[in-house]
Amino acid sequence: MKIHVTDREGNVHVVEGKTGETLMMPLQGADLVEATCSGSCSCATCHVYVAAESLPKLPTADSEETDMLDFIVHSKEDSRLACQIVLSDDIGDISVTVAPEEGF
Repeated sequence: MKIHVTDREGNVHVVEGKTGETLMMPLQGADLVEATCSGSCSCATCHVYVAAESLPKLPTADSEETDMLDFIVHSKEDSRLACQIVLSDDIGDISVTVAPEEGF
């Protein structure tokens, strides 16, 4: 599936994702997110804003993810952690924007 990613400088990239992997994996592989904690939902360096047309396709964030999103400065209604989104055929292509660095 195609992942349309706007980086922090406003450049658009298209990366390929595979069913069953987290969104973090192709973003990290393309050097678009840092993913310091390797997907353990503890650093928010894979924080993305999900495009309005893609957001309804995603499962609801669990309490661990929402707790982390509540903690970070640049969180918005469309915020998600890429490490917590498992790519599936139901999601299909997705569009995200990499959130600003949190500075911690």
